[in-house]
Amino acid sequence: MKEKKEDIKAGRRLMKRLLMTGISGMAFVSLQAQGLDITIQSHYAAQKDTAVISLLHDMDGLEFTENDFIQETYQIPGYSLYDQYWDTENICSRHLNIPFEGNPLRIILVQSNNNPFFYPCIGNNSILMNYGENKNGFHPGVDFSVKEGSPVKCCFDGVVRMARVYGDYGRVVVVRHYNGLETVYANLSKIMVKPGQILQAGDIIGASGKAQKNGVEQLHIETRFMNECFNPAMFIDFDYMELKDNTLILNESDLAIQEERKEEVRHEEREKVTPKKNEEKAENKVQENSTQAEYHIVKAGETMYRISVQYHIPLTKLLQMNNMKETDVIDVGQKIRIK
Repeated sequence: MKEKKEDIKAGRRLMKRLLMTGISGMAFVSLQAQGLDITIQSHYAAQKDTAVISLLHDMDGLEFTENDFIQETYQIPGYSLYDQYWDTENICSRHLNIPFEGNPLRIILVQSNNNPFFYPCIGNNSILMNYGENKNGFHPGVDFSVKEGSPVKCCFDGVVRMARVYGDYGRVVVVRHYNGLETVYANLSKIMVKPGQILQAGDIIGASGKAQKNGVEQLHIETRFMNECFNPAMFIDFDYMELKDNTLILNESDLAIQEERKEEVRHEEREKVTPKKNEEKAENKVQENSTQAEYHIVKAGETMYRISVQYHIPLTKLLQMNNMKETDVIDVGQKIRIK
Protein backbone atom coordinates (compact mmCIF):
# COMPACT_ATOMS: atom_id res chain seq x y z
CA MET A 1 0.00 0.00 0.00
CA LYS A 2 2.87 2.36 0.91
CA GLU A 3 4.56 1.69 -2.44
CA LYS A 4 1.30 2.39 -4.26
CA LYS A 5 0.98 5.78 -2.51
CA GLU A 6 4.56 6.66 -3.40
CA ASP A 7 3.86 5.74 -7.05
CA ILE A 8 0.83 8.04 -7.07
CA LYS A 9 2.88 10.91 -5.58
CA ALA A 10 5.65 10.35 -8.10
CA GLY A 11 3.13 10.35 -10.94
CA ARG A 12 1.64 13.64 -9.78
CA ARG A 13 5.08 15.24 -9.54
CA LEU A 14 5.92 14.05 -13.05
CA MET A 15 2.65 15.40 -14.44
CA LYS A 16 3.22 18.78 -12.80
CA ARG A 17 6.79 18.93 -14.14
CA LEU A 18 5.62 18.09 -17.66
CA LEU A 19 3.02 20.84 -17.48
CA MET A 20 5.56 23.32 -16.18
CA THR A 21 8.30 22.58 -18.67
CA GLY A 22 6.43 21.31 -21.72
CA ILE A 23 4.14 24.24 -22.41
CA SER A 24 5.66 27.59 -23.30
CA GLY A 25 4.32 31.04 -24.00
CA MET A 26 2.23 33.54 -22.12
CA ALA A 27 -1.40 33.30 -21.09
CA PHE A 28 -3.13 36.44 -22.33
CA VAL A 29 -5.62 37.49 -19.68
CA SER A 30 -8.19 40.02 -20.79
CA LEU A 31 -8.20 42.94 -18.38
CA GLN A 32 -9.59 45.68 -20.54
CA ALA A 33 -10.54 49.24 -19.74
CA GLN A 34 -11.43 50.65 -23.13
CA GLY A 35 -8.23 49.73 -24.90
CA LEU A 36 -6.26 48.84 -21.78
CA ASP A 37 -4.81 45.35 -22.14
CA ILE A 38 -2.75 43.81 -19.39
CA THR A 39 -0.79 40.64 -20.08
CA ILE A 40 -0.24 38.44 -17.07
CA GLN A 41 2.21 35.55 -17.17
CA SER A 42 0.95 32.00 -17.37
CA HIS A 43 1.70 29.59 -14.53
CA TYR A 44 2.98 27.23 -17.20
CA ALA A 45 6.22 29.20 -17.43
CA ALA A 46 9.26 26.92 -17.34
CA GLN A 47 10.82 26.22 -13.94
CA LYS A 48 14.35 25.20 -13.07
CA ASP A 49 15.14 21.65 -14.15
CA THR A 50 16.52 20.20 -10.93
CA ALA A 51 17.96 16.71 -10.99
CA VAL A 52 17.80 16.34 -7.23
CA ILE A 53 14.50 16.90 -5.44
CA SER A 54 15.16 18.29 -1.98
CA LEU A 55 12.61 17.80 0.75
CA LEU A 56 11.53 21.17 2.13
CA HIS A 57 8.79 20.31 4.57
CA ASP A 58 6.94 17.40 6.07
CA MET A 59 3.68 18.23 7.85
CA ASP A 60 1.26 15.50 8.82
CA GLY A 61 2.76 13.23 6.19
CA LEU A 62 2.64 15.86 3.43
CA GLU A 63 5.85 16.21 1.46
CA PHE A 64 6.84 19.44 -0.26
CA THR A 65 9.68 19.65 -2.76
CA GLU A 66 11.31 22.71 -4.28
CA ASN A 67 9.45 22.04 -7.52
CA ASP A 68 6.21 22.72 -5.64
CA PHE A 69 7.29 26.32 -5.05
CA ILE A 70 8.07 29.34 -7.19
CA GLN A 71 11.78 29.83 -7.76
CA GLU A 72 11.89 33.26 -9.44
CA THR A 73 9.83 36.44 -9.23
CA TYR A 74 8.61 36.00 -12.81
CA GLN A 75 6.56 33.06 -11.55
CA ILE A 76 4.60 35.27 -9.14
CA PRO A 77 1.13 35.88 -10.59
CA GLY A 78 0.51 39.50 -11.57
CA TYR A 79 3.87 40.59 -10.17
CA SER A 80 4.14 43.68 -12.38
CA LEU A 81 0.41 44.42 -12.15
CA TYR A 82 0.75 44.51 -8.34
CA ASP A 83 3.73 46.86 -8.54
CA GLN A 84 5.98 44.00 -7.34
CA TYR A 85 3.88 43.68 -4.19
CA TRP A 86 4.20 40.21 -2.63
CA ASP A 87 3.52 40.38 1.10
CA THR A 88 3.52 37.01 2.89
CA GLU A 89 2.65 38.50 6.30
CA ASN A 90 -0.43 40.70 5.73
CA ILE A 91 -3.67 40.39 3.77
CA CYS A 92 -3.46 44.05 2.76
CA SER A 93 -0.64 46.28 3.97
CA ARG A 94 -0.93 48.97 1.30
CA HIS A 95 -3.21 50.12 -1.49
CA LEU A 96 -2.40 50.18 -5.19
CA ASN A 97 -3.41 52.33 -8.13
CA ILE A 98 -5.93 50.16 -9.96
CA PRO A 99 -5.98 50.85 -13.73
CA PHE A 100 -9.70 51.49 -14.18
CA GLU A 101 -9.18 54.78 -16.04
CA GLY A 102 -12.88 55.45 -15.62
CA ASN A 103 -13.95 52.18 -17.25
CA PRO A 104 -14.74 48.66 -15.99
CA LEU A 105 -12.29 45.77 -16.22
CA ARG A 106 -13.11 42.47 -17.92
CA ILE A 107 -11.40 39.64 -16.07
CA ILE A 108 -11.40 36.14 -17.55
CA LEU A 109 -11.77 33.71 -14.66
CA VAL A 110 -10.63 30.43 -16.26
CA GLN A 111 -8.42 30.33 -19.34
CA SER A 112 -8.56 27.36 -21.72
CA ASN A 113 -5.19 26.10 -20.44
CA ASN A 114 -6.21 26.36 -16.77
CA ASN A 115 -7.89 23.82 -14.54
CA PRO A 116 -11.64 24.37 -14.03
CA PHE A 117 -13.10 26.26 -11.06
CA PHE A 118 -13.51 24.31 -7.81
CA TYR A 119 -16.01 25.24 -5.12
CA PRO A 120 -13.94 25.76 -1.94
CA CYS A 121 -15.77 23.45 0.44
CA ILE A 122 -18.66 21.01 0.16
CA GLY A 123 -20.99 20.70 3.14
CA ASN A 124 -24.21 22.18 4.45
CA ASN A 125 -23.15 25.43 2.79
CA SER A 126 -25.99 27.52 4.17
CA ILE A 127 -24.98 31.19 4.16
CA LEU A 128 -24.37 32.52 7.68
CA MET A 129 -23.35 36.05 6.71
CA ASN A 130 -23.26 37.77 3.34
CA TYR A 131 -20.81 40.34 2.06
CA GLY A 132 -21.48 43.99 2.90
CA GLU A 133 -22.94 46.13 5.65
CA ASN A 134 -24.77 44.47 8.53
CA LYS A 135 -25.70 45.27 12.13
CA ASN A 136 -22.10 44.68 13.23
CA GLY A 137 -20.56 46.86 10.53
CA PHE A 138 -18.96 45.89 7.23
CA HIS A 139 -18.31 42.23 6.38
CA PRO A 140 -15.65 41.84 3.64
CA GLY A 141 -16.54 38.28 2.59
CA VAL A 142 -19.07 35.47 2.82
CA ASP A 143 -19.42 33.03 5.74
CA PHE A 144 -21.13 29.71 5.17
CA SER A 145 -21.76 26.70 7.37
CA VAL A 146 -19.25 23.87 6.95
CA LYS A 147 -18.55 21.00 9.31
CA GLU A 148 -15.23 21.44 11.10
CA GLY A 149 -12.43 19.43 9.52
CA SER A 150 -13.90 19.49 6.01
CA PRO A 151 -11.26 19.82 3.25
CA VAL A 152 -10.96 23.33 1.82
CA LYS A 153 -9.89 23.53 -1.83
CA CYS A 154 -8.28 26.23 -3.92
CA CYS A 155 -10.82 27.78 -6.34
CA PHE A 156 -8.44 28.53 -9.23
CA ASP A 157 -4.87 27.81 -10.27
CA GLY A 158 -2.45 30.11 -8.46
CA VAL A 159 0.32 30.60 -5.91
CA VAL A 160 -0.02 30.81 -2.12
CA ARG A 161 0.85 34.34 -1.00
CA MET A 162 0.10 34.02 2.70
CA ALA A 163 -0.56 31.11 5.09
CA ARG A 164 -0.56 31.90 8.81
CA VAL A 165 -2.55 32.80 11.91
CA TYR A 166 -3.80 36.35 11.42
CA GLY A 167 -5.88 38.22 14.00
CA ASP A 168 -9.65 37.69 13.78
CA TYR A 169 -9.16 35.62 10.62
CA GLY A 170 -7.58 32.85 12.65
CA ARG A 171 -5.73 30.44 10.39
CA VAL A 172 -5.94 31.97 6.92
CA VAL A 173 -4.62 31.23 3.43
CA VAL A 174 -4.42 33.81 0.64
CA VAL A 175 -3.90 32.60 -2.94
CA ARG A 176 -3.08 34.91 -5.85
CA HIS A 177 -4.35 33.69 -9.19
CA TYR A 178 -3.01 34.24 -12.69
CA ASN A 179 -5.67 36.78 -13.66
CA GLY A 180 -4.73 39.05 -10.75
CA LEU A 181 -7.55 38.01 -8.43
CA GLU A 182 -6.87 36.78 -4.92
CA THR A 183 -9.01 34.42 -2.83
CA VAL A 184 -8.91 34.38 0.97
CA TYR A 185 -9.86 31.30 3.04
CA ALA A 186 -10.21 31.96 6.80
CA ASN A 187 -11.35 30.29 10.05
CA LEU A 188 -9.33 27.18 9.12
CA SER A 189 -8.56 24.49 11.68
CA LYS A 190 -5.48 23.39 9.74
CA ILE A 191 -3.23 24.92 7.08
CA MET A 192 -1.66 22.49 4.61
CA VAL A 193 0.20 24.85 2.26
CA LYS A 194 3.12 27.25 2.42
CA PRO A 195 3.74 30.74 0.93
CA GLY A 196 5.14 30.48 -2.58
CA GLN A 197 3.58 27.08 -3.19
CA ILE A 198 2.15 26.50 -6.68
CA LEU A 199 -1.43 25.25 -6.61
CA GLN A 200 -3.92 23.91 -9.09
CA ALA A 201 -7.65 24.42 -8.77
CA GLY A 202 -8.99 21.71 -6.49
CA ASP A 203 -5.79 21.29 -4.46
CA ILE A 204 -6.49 21.06 -0.73
CA ILE A 205 -5.15 24.08 1.18
CA GLY A 206 -6.40 23.10 4.64
CA ALA A 207 -9.38 22.09 6.75
CA SER A 208 -12.35 24.19 7.82
CA GLY A 209 -12.71 25.25 11.43
CA LYS A 210 -14.61 27.63 13.69
CA ALA A 211 -15.00 31.40 13.83
CA GLN A 212 -12.71 33.15 16.31
CA LYS A 213 -15.47 35.21 17.92
CA ASN A 214 -18.41 32.83 18.39
CA GLY A 215 -16.99 29.35 17.80
CA VAL A 216 -19.46 28.57 14.98
CA GLU A 217 -18.32 25.96 12.44
CA GLN A 218 -17.89 27.90 9.21
CA LEU A 219 -15.64 28.94 6.34
CA HIS A 220 -14.99 32.60 5.60
CA ILE A 221 -13.96 33.45 2.04
CA GLU A 222 -13.07 36.76 0.41
CA THR A 223 -12.28 37.78 -3.15
CA ARG A 224 -9.88 40.64 -3.82
CA PHE A 225 -8.33 42.47 -6.74
CA MET A 226 -5.13 44.45 -6.20
CA ASN A 227 -5.72 44.35 -2.42
CA GLU A 228 -9.31 45.65 -2.59
CA CYS A 229 -12.16 43.32 -1.61
CA PHE A 230 -15.39 42.88 -3.56
CA ASN A 231 -18.46 40.65 -3.31
CA PRO A 232 -17.65 36.97 -4.11
CA ALA A 233 -21.29 36.55 -5.19
CA MET A 234 -20.48 38.67 -8.25
CA PHE A 235 -19.12 35.54 -9.91
CA ILE A 236 -19.73 32.57 -7.54
CA ASP A 237 -23.21 31.02 -7.38
CA PHE A 238 -23.37 29.82 -3.77
CA ASP A 239 -26.63 27.95 -4.37
CA TYR A 240 -25.33 25.82 -7.24
CA MET A 241 -21.65 25.92 -6.16
CA GLU A 242 -20.37 27.04 -9.56
CA LEU A 243 -19.29 30.10 -11.53
CA LYS A 244 -22.08 32.36 -12.73
CA ASP A 245 -20.05 33.29 -15.79
CA ASN A 246 -16.47 32.94 -16.95
CA THR A 247 -16.08 36.71 -17.29
CA LEU A 248 -16.09 39.08 -14.32
CA ILE A 249 -16.98 42.72 -15.04
CA LEU A 250 -15.40 44.74 -12.26
CA ASN A 251 -16.20 48.42 -11.73
CA GLU A 252 -14.44 50.77 -9.36
CA SER A 253 -17.69 51.09 -7.40
CA ASP A 254 -17.63 47.32 -6.72
CA LEU A 255 -14.59 47.69 -4.48
CA ALA A 256 -15.47 48.14 -0.83
CA ILE A 257 -12.71 50.54 0.11
CA GLN A 258 -12.35 52.56 -3.05
CA GLU A 259 -12.98 55.80 -1.13
CA GLU A 260 -10.12 54.93 1.22
CA ARG A 261 -7.79 54.45 -1.73
CA LYS A 262 -8.95 57.69 -3.36
CA GLU A 263 -8.35 59.56 -0.11
CA GLU A 264 -4.77 58.29 -0.04
CA VAL A 265 -4.26 59.56 -3.60
CA ARG A 266 -5.74 62.94 -2.65
CA HIS A 267 -3.48 63.00 0.41
CA GLU A 268 -0.40 62.36 -1.73
CA GLU A 269 -1.41 65.19 -4.06
CA ARG A 270 -1.95 67.57 -1.14
CA GLU A 271 1.53 66.72 0.13
CA LYS A 272 3.03 68.04 -3.13
CA VAL A 273 3.34 71.56 -1.68
CA THR A 274 6.22 73.55 -0.25
CA PRO A 275 7.98 72.23 2.88
CA LYS A 276 6.85 75.32 4.78
CA LYS A 277 3.21 74.61 4.04
CA ASN A 278 3.74 70.98 5.02
CA GLU A 279 5.11 72.07 8.39
CA GLU A 280 2.19 74.42 8.94
CA LYS A 281 -0.28 71.68 8.03
CA ALA A 282 1.45 69.23 10.39
CA GLU A 283 1.29 71.70 13.28
CA ASN A 284 -2.38 72.42 12.62
CA LYS A 285 -3.09 68.69 12.43
CA VAL A 286 -1.42 68.06 15.81
CA GLN A 287 -3.43 70.87 17.41
CA GLU A 288 -6.65 69.61 15.83
CA ASN A 289 -6.05 66.04 16.98
CA SER A 290 -5.24 67.14 20.52
CA THR A 291 -8.47 69.14 20.88
CA GLN A 292 -10.94 67.17 18.76
CA ALA A 293 -10.08 63.52 19.30
CA GLU A 294 -12.95 61.12 18.58
CA TYR A 295 -13.29 57.44 19.40
CA HIS A 296 -15.23 54.39 18.23
CA ILE A 297 -16.41 51.77 20.73
CA VAL A 298 -15.79 48.26 19.38
CA LYS A 299 -18.88 46.12 18.89
CA ALA A 300 -19.12 42.32 18.56
CA GLY A 301 -17.70 41.02 15.29
CA GLU A 302 -15.84 44.23 14.38
CA THR A 303 -12.21 44.36 13.26
CA MET A 304 -9.81 47.24 12.65
CA TYR A 305 -10.31 46.67 8.92
CA ARG A 306 -14.10 47.07 9.20
CA ILE A 307 -13.71 50.19 11.35
CA SER A 308 -11.34 51.70 8.78
CA VAL A 309 -13.92 51.07 6.05
CA GLN A 310 -16.77 52.48 8.15
CA TYR A 311 -14.98 55.79 8.79
CA HIS A 312 -13.14 55.91 5.43
CA ILE A 313 -9.76 55.94 7.17
CA PRO A 314 -6.80 54.12 5.58
CA LEU A 315 -6.10 51.01 7.64
CA THR A 316 -2.43 51.90 8.01
CA LYS A 317 -3.36 55.33 9.34
CA LEU A 318 -5.94 53.92 11.79
CA LEU A 319 -3.39 51.44 13.14
CA GLN A 320 -0.79 54.19 13.52
CA MET A 321 -3.26 56.44 15.38
CA ASN A 322 -3.88 53.66 17.89
CA ASN A 323 -0.29 52.40 18.09
CA MET A 324 -1.37 48.96 16.86
CA LYS A 325 -0.33 46.31 14.38
CA GLU A 326 -2.69 44.75 11.82
CA THR A 327 -2.42 41.37 13.55
CA ASP A 328 -3.57 42.74 16.93
CA VAL A 329 -6.95 41.49 18.17
CA ILE A 330 -9.46 44.05 19.46
CA ASP A 331 -12.06 43.45 22.19
CA VAL A 332 -15.70 44.41 22.55
CA GLY A 333 -15.96 47.75 24.36
CA GLN A 334 -12.42 48.82 23.42
CA LYS A 335 -11.98 52.50 22.42
CA ILE A 336 -10.44 53.03 18.99
CA ARG A 337 -9.34 56.52 18.06
CA ILE A 338 -10.77 57.59 14.70
CA LYS A 339 -9.86 61.28 14.71
